Amino acid sequence: MRTLHYAFVTKSYFNTFCQNFGAPYSDSKNFEAFANYCIFYTGDSVEISDLVYDGADPGIDGAFLYLDDRAVMSLDELSEIFDGSRREYSVSVVFTQVKSSTSWSKMEVDSFIAAVVDLLSDEPAQPHAPHLAEFRSMFKTVFDNIGRIKNGLPDLHVYFLTAAPDTDAPEINAAFSIGENSLKKLGYAHDTRYVKGHRDFIHDLWLSADGPVEARLPTIGYAPFPAAPNINNAYVATVQARNFIDTVLKSADGTPRKKLFEENVRDFLGVDADVNSEIASTLDEADKKSRFGLMNNGITIVASSVRPAGQEIFIRDFQIVNGCQTSNVLISLDEKVDASVSLMVKLIEADEPSVIDDIVRATNRQSKVEDAQFISTLDVLRKLEQYFNARGASETNRLYFERRKGQYAPENVVPVRVFDVRETARCYAAITMMRPDLASRYPNRLTGELLNDVFKPGSPEETYYTACFAHYRLKMLISNKKFDGRYSKLRWHLMCAAAKYCSENYKNLGCKTKNEAIYSLFSANEGVWFDRLNALVTAAIPDPDISRDLLKSPPLTATILSNVDALQENASFA
Repeated sequence: MRTLHYAFVTKSYFNTFCQNFGAPYSDSKNFEAFANYCIFYTGDSVEISDLVYDGADPGIDGAFLYLDDRAVMSLDELSEIFDGSRREYSVSVVFTQVKSSTSWSKMEVDSFIAAVVDLLSDEPAQPHAPHLAEFRSMFKTVFDNIGRIKNGLPDLHVYFLTAAPDTDAPEINAAFSIGENSLKKLGYAHDTRYVKGHRDFIHDLWLSADGPVEARLPTIGYAPFPAAPNINNAYVATVQARNFIDTVLKSADGTPRKKLFEENVRDFLGVDADVNSEIASTLDEADKKSRFGLMNNGITIVASSVRPAGQEIFIRDFQIVNGCQTSNVLISLDEKVDASVSLMVKLIEADEPSVIDDIVRATNRQSKVEDAQFISTLDVLRKLEQYFNARGASETNRLYFERRKGQYAPENVVPVRVFDVRETARCYAAITMMRPDLASRYPNRLTGELLNDVFKPGSPEETYYTACFAHYRLKMLISNKKFDGRYSKLRWHLMCAAAKYCSENYKNLGCKTKNEAIYSLFSANEGVWFDRLNALVTAAIPDPDISRDLLKSPPLTATILSNVDALQENASFA
């Protein structure tokens, strides 16, 4: 195995990443995943297997496509999104090359750009791995829908990420400048960047992805709300919308912040949606701009800390719980927002979950949001959180159900044990719905159109917990090299296979229920139960070297379940 050479701080962050995510690959592959995680454009939970891909490819280590703040992982998902809505999208196309070396190479900087240019060309000269071949098709699909792309073209951001320190070497800086010009000449992008991602750049991204969100918001004026139970501080402020965009909605580097809308009850509907076109029209007319703050319901922010200082208010660990649409319209029409545009903002310091639930529900009902959209406050999710907490008190490997992004961060819980709504839905789909294809390739559908099928009132909480436990243990077994790392991308299918086998054989296995059998099957690192799991894995999927096309196809699930049917009782399963 190749030894990685990087500075102590980089190595410390890298080791934390590997521990948190149960990184199952070689060090070099895990470092690719670490660097790609740092530049991941969305606050959504992401699997480490989605950050790297199998197969050699000339000069490209990562390729990602984002619609607004959503990562789209497959051509099928992208096509489904475009077919299901006529709205406008902001599109970002991102490529990465990751080097663990602590020195710079002009040849590597040049070859990366050459690889990207070749991939995006009409007739690529280089052969490409299946992942990048599919990505080319996704890129083409974007241009097939070019009339619905904000600014008329996607953004193209290319990152050369390295453990090397920053350099002033003329030949290196010139290579980045020339490379960026080569990308611009393609004419495929509205905003084109070739980013020199040195080790300090990576460190800053890691800390911003893993650390608290903070901002200092200048105000025109503010007033406190009267004291209220379980509310530590609360203010209503009038601010310039320009300042709100620059300090709250965007990071210091000018890019939209991640994780701002985790508590919000609905995704951005697009500028062309009825509610948002009215907001946008106010910014289009000069005589209405100054009345924007009077015509808009404003923004509600919940934070762990709200502290006024002079004419500024400092906020920490904050999220926008009402005003997703207004905020995204402001970002989308950034160039039209000047000093005349004002905005009302409520800033509330609260940490009691039930209080935050009440705020979310009340403020969004005032905006006539449908109850089905209250994903953060569904009773079934509250009950799941209570069940996970109660059961976890007696569990050696405690799991946590996270209704809110970062709610367990103060407790330093290892992320691999934390399951948010989206990840829990994926586990449930694989184990209970027997749909590993949805869990693997279409996770957004599970918390969208299929939400009520996944989180049905009356569904046993134990079923969700067992599904999450199976996923956690399978990731740990792969990370600890009990199973080949190539099984990582097949874990949803393995969970489905285990669910089928345990459903049909739990009594023969000495268990009272299917859930008890699944829990036992994934619990052990050795012994009879591990032998049973090992036999099931090798029988269900004898060869984990499966192509991406086959991975996302329904026949794969049918083949795996057929293999489970053919599995005969033997000593391993006695």
